[in-house]
Order: sequence, then C-alpha cells, then structure tokens
Amino acid sequence: MGKDQPHNLIDDVIHQRTRLAIMATLAGLDDLDFNDLKAQLSLTDGNLSTHLAALERAGYVKITKSFKGKKPRTTVTQTTAGRKALKNYVNLLQGILDQAK
Repeated sequence: MGKDQPHNLIDDVIHQRTRLAIMATLAGLDDLDFNDLKAQLSLTDGNLSTHLAALERAGYVKITKSFKGKKPRTTVTQTTAGRKALKNYVNLLQGILDQAK
C-alpha cells in the first residue's frame, strides 16, 4: 500500500479526538468563548489550551485575548484554513467509510 492510500492522507492534527471535537464544535460559529468551549467539551483549562495550541500552530484556529470590562476574555475562531481542513477531513473519512460498505 502506498502513501496515497486514503487512510494515509488523514490529517493527524484534526484526527485526534479532542481536537476533532473542538473543530466540530467551532464549525458554523463565528467564534466561541474559551470557557464556553471548555464547558461544552468537559475539558480542563490546561487540556483545552494544549489542544488549541496545536490547532493554532496548524493555522486552523485563531485565539484572541481581550477584555470585557475588566475581565480577560479569550475567544477561539476557526480560520478559513481550519474550515477547509475540517471539510477535507470529513470528506476523506466519508470516502474511507463508503469503501468499507
């Protein structure tokens, strides 16, 4: 089997289950507050931060820090590249699953 086999083309950044959950949660949203994302996925601050850092390095999310009044606020936005990567991932996975039927 060559490197061009569908399973060898899976994006390992997105394929990790927590990062996939993050990307799926952000899909279709303009942005999401860090704490809301953390609560939705039942993650710790550190766990979410680690996975967001990996997604940010890949260019799939943008993390913005600001203030709402005097309170710090962190928001996460899926980038255009991230939306494209997620779409490609889903299409590739669907193709693999279709072959298994």
